[in-house]
Amino acid sequence: MTSPASSHGRVFALLSCKGGVGTTLLTVQLGRLLAERWQLNVLIVDWVHPFGDAALLLSTEDPHAHLGDLLRQPERLDGALLDSALLRPHPRLAVLAAAEMPSLPPPLQLTTVQRLMALARARFDCILCDCGRQLNPPLLALLQDADRVMPVFQPTLAMIRDARRLLVALLEAGIGPERVLPVLNRMDPRHQAPLDLLEQVLGTRLQHRLPEHPDFAVPLPHPQGHPWQRTLVRLAAALVRQPEPPDAASGILQRWWRKQWRWNPPTS
Repeated sequence: MTSPASSHGRVFALLSCKGGVGTTLLTVQLGRLLAERWQLNVLIVDWVHPFGDAALLLSTEDPHAHLGDLLRQPERLDGALLDSALLRPHPRLAVLAAAEMPSLPPPLQLTTVQRLMALARARFDCILCDCGRQLNPPLLALLQDADRVMPVFQPTLAMIRDARRLLVALLEAGIGPERVLPVLNRMDPRHQAPLDLLEQVLGTRLQHRLPEHPDFAVPLPHPQGHPWQRTLVRLAAALVRQPEPPDAASGILQRWWRKQWRWNPPTS
């Protein structure tokens, strides 16, 4: 989609193995972490249609435009149009909202999706895509170009089955296991299947496992204290391949962290 010479942003695509697994909240929380703690410029793109909620979880403002508006006018799609559609709940965090109404979405054109993502890569350090459960050709091309593809599921029988199906579909699409990062979300210790059995069924290691949280339905405060929040910090650090920066970093130190992240692109 884009070349290293023309862009630097990394794309992390989160996929729901089943509805209600918590992909949107996970996307939002990761975006907040990377913007606030790592001081990275982060864009969240809500590809969920209908009823995408990423913007709602971060801002009470109504967007001037949404993702569908941009996709309907590919001839006008440029940096200025993208910037005009973004909500900015934090100086380093922007959100491109999904359509408000559940009307028929515009047909996704491969070239338009590629252009949008190229513009995003050129302007942001990280682009988090909440992709829902879609695997249409344009979004599949987005997944193939993403730096990490993150299927999110819970340890229930139906979700484990769907997670296996999704992992097979990604492999058949040419997305290698080195770029796929499954996330086991909302693990309840009372109903926890043996980890080794889950890994055997899915055929992959589950390095990132987030426990259940009593307030899971709402955005959480700064990640500290609860095991879910601490685990989320470790997941964010793994994505950017940098340890967590100090809480009270000075301006110079924060800029140094960002340069370290920008000057060490992934080799995969």
